[in-house]
Amino acid sequence: MDNTQTTIGYYKRKIGENIAKYRKAKGLSQKEFAKSIGINAQTLSCIETGINNPSFIVMLKIAQELNIPLAYMFTFDDKIYNIEDKELLFMASEAFKGLSYEQRKIAFKLIDCFKNEL
Repeated sequence: MDNTQTTIGYYKRKIGENIAKYRKAKGLSQKEFAKSIGINAQTLSCIETGINNPSFIVMLKIAQELNIPLAYMFTFDDKIYNIEDKELLFMASEAFKGLSYEQRKIAFKLIDCFKNEL
């Protein structure tokens, strides 16, 4: 097996592990999660173990159902931040979406005031 195949296999496993990690963090079984994204549990199991590649459409459905950015499935360094941090970052980015730079500055100042009160 050449190095390219080894690398592809590694990334397939890591993507599958990430999907499983986020699914479990939401408290979903493979069966119920697979049903919610329109695939069978066996297919999901093969994706999570790196045996199968999910299609792009399935990846989008997974991200949407887990309420995570698609990029989270491709983040392999757990030291960067944990699942809870990722969820909070995503919520913050969604909350600030559509705000101007000045509005975001005000929001951060308000957060800082609340932080100091705690």
